[in-house]
Amino acid sequence: MNFSKTLTAAATVATLASAAHAQLKTDGLLEVYGRASFSVDQLDDGDKYKRMNLSSNASRLGFKGSKKIGELTGIWQIEQEIQFNMSNAAGDTYNRLASRDTFAGLQGDFGTVRVGKFDTPFKVAREPFNLFGDQLGDMRNLTRVGDAKFDERLNNMLEYQTPVMNGFQAKIAYSFHSGTSATTTSGVEKKEDATSVSLGYKAGKLEATLAYETYGADTGTTGKRDATRAALSYKVTPELRLAGFYQTADSKTGAADQGGDVTGLGVEYMLTPKTSLKAHYMDLKANAANSDATMYTLGAEYRYSKELRFYASYAGLDNDSAVNLTPWKEGRTAAPSAGTGAKGKTTTGLSLGMRYDF
Repeated sequence: MNFSKTLTAAATVATLASAAHAQLKTDGLLEVYGRASFSVDQLDDGDKYKRMNLSSNASRLGFKGSKKIGELTGIWQIEQEIQFNMSNAAGDTYNRLASRDTFAGLQGDFGTVRVGKFDTPFKVAREPFNLFGDQLGDMRNLTRVGDAKFDERLNNMLEYQTPVMNGFQAKIAYSFHSGTSATTTSGVEKKEDATSVSLGYKAGKLEATLAYETYGADTGTTGKRDATRAALSYKVTPELRLAGFYQTADSKTGAADQGGDVTGLGVEYMLTPKTSLKAHYMDLKANAANSDATMYTLGAEYRYSKELRFYASYAGLDNDSAVNLTPWKEGRTAAPSAGTGAKGKTTTGLSLGMRYDF
């Protein structure tokens, strides 16, 4: 009898919990989502390192929701990176709550206002050209321009997004400071702020963005820096998409000049509704002597379903004599030697991966 009552109680609790969760999702109050992304990689720095690696590639778990409040809609999100192939180590920022885009805000006819920690408009502006995001050959391996860091998720951000008007949308974001509060030196406030703006257009076959970003003199280890970028994508036919990219950046750390210009060309061709071939070529013309680099990536992707895809890619990066970049540093856990290669060498990688969105 007791066992029967226990089963009945458990079933009742499960039913109520299921109904409550369904109601939450119906109201938009709570949605659980995530991504599990892995790859097996053969990485070669052109010198002494040539090894196989298992990489978790920007895998994540998130919670988000929205609720109508009169004429306004309240929105929120908490997202963290999850390294599915590793446990949390002391001092790291992975497998911890709110390590990725986390914010709260309001939406209405006026647009969207939100506060928190999230990708800057400048970072998001790369999307029309972003053929290999969080994969081997990710464009950030060149666009971050060494340690200048122009593809960031900043703390203490306040952002306004206009409504989409005739295909156009503007975004402006301001980061007040990088720590928990603004700091001073000898009674003078340190310049730790950053401003990021973008203008995007999307209609029909064309998607394009233009963005600008600037940092204060005391921001992080890099200090004062600014950059402008433009990205576009155009569907020539339903199967063929062409993409272009340009970025110019000014950044100095002490006597080191980490500025430069990056140009890129990309193409994606749909062999079938589920199978695509894609490639991009990117060139860095650095301000510093003998620090130029070029990166080329070839890949194929098969979308088994909306949630599940498989891919294969090959990337190479040619370094000038004073630079040691690799095509595997950004967006992945497998970044041996902190993502650096051998100066003047060609670094390469071959990757087989899977991405599951839930």
